[in-house]
Amino acid sequence: MKNIVICNKTLKLNNVNNNFIYYNNDKLYDLYDGRFTNPPFFDNIYILRDNLTTDDLKMIYNMTYTNGIIIFLSKYNYFFKDAKKANNTLTKSHLLKIQKKDNLVYQFKNKIIDFIIMGTQKGGTTALSLNISKHPDIYIDNNPDPAISEVHFFDINWRKGIEWYKKQFDYSRKMIGEKTPELMYLDYTFPLIQLVNPYVKIILILRNPIERAYSAWKHASKFGETHSFEDAVKDEINNKLDENKTFYTAITHYLQRGLYYKQIMNILKWFSKDNLLILINEEVLKDMDNEYNKVYAFLNLSEFIGDYKLEYVSNDKSKINKDTYNSLIDFFKKDVKQLEKLIGHKTGWLKVRK
Repeated sequence: MKNIVICNKTLKLNNVNNNFIYYNNDKLYDLYDGRFTNPPFFDNIYILRDNLTTDDLKMIYNMTYTNGIIIFLSKYNYFFKDAKKANNTLTKSHLLKIQKKDNLVYQFKNKIIDFIIMGTQKGGTTALSLNISKHPDIYIDNNPDPAISEVHFFDINWRKGIEWYKKQFDYSRKMIGEKTPELMYLDYTFPLIQLVNPYVKIILILRNPIERAYSAWKHASKFGETHSFEDAVKDEINNKLDENKTFYTAITHYLQRGLYYKQIMNILKWFSKDNLLILINEEVLKDMDNEYNKVYAFLNLSEFIGDYKLEYVSNDKSKINKDTYNSLIDFFKKDVKQLEKLIGHKTGWLKVRK
């Protein structure tokens, strides 16, 4: 549990102990940007400074986990709603408290990106982005060609600079998003994303990892992959499990990209669990209206029923050999079980095929 006290430098506190982080720097944005403590999210925040602006209070709200507690001086009651009297052990001042009940992220005028569809590659990200782009409050590039619609700023275009990145978006909409499905796997991009927006909403859509691997291999076969699927995954297991992850080496990491739990744990080292939405591809295909409304709720938008369609369906209808499928179950078994426990949902991905 992370507790922080935002206080004045001259304030004398009754209860100073190791259970609290004390922040008395006047530059609150240093805390907000993750320069003081990282990641910048807290279970309990005590506001004992008396000179904060409304924007400062918005930052503090964003830094609080859902179901976390904000304890504050009564002068800030105009901003926080449904306040109750707090037990005060730190000062003699009258304090109030609220519990944060939502995952609302306040936006600021200089915002750059609100949400990213971060993965998984070959998991249905193109259909997801095209379909949610129909919501009137969302801007995300709706070109059906991923070569055009995927920005790849954080993995391969970082050197082009933040102004180039901003030119990719239409800021007339309420929520601005992008899709780069490689990002989930390329964890070297996480600190770069955090630099741009520590409070970005992250959306993942996960697919049966064995089927995902086969689909990725079929796609790579159009661009130079010469191995059979069986030889390609054998080569990966024998030679590539310790290979550095880059945009280019990851192309042939067919199996490792499907270790979703491991990747999610890496994401949570940098971003709040409250700002992460995990969808299951097979569930989305069964009920698009319901699953896409989960996205809108996650983005704090109104419900919307659109003319949703399956997008970017491959013309290659070949299927993975059942013996090959069964042979790969052990590779994913531990990770899938950890994922199922995390999301509280059985995927059915580990069933042996007959």
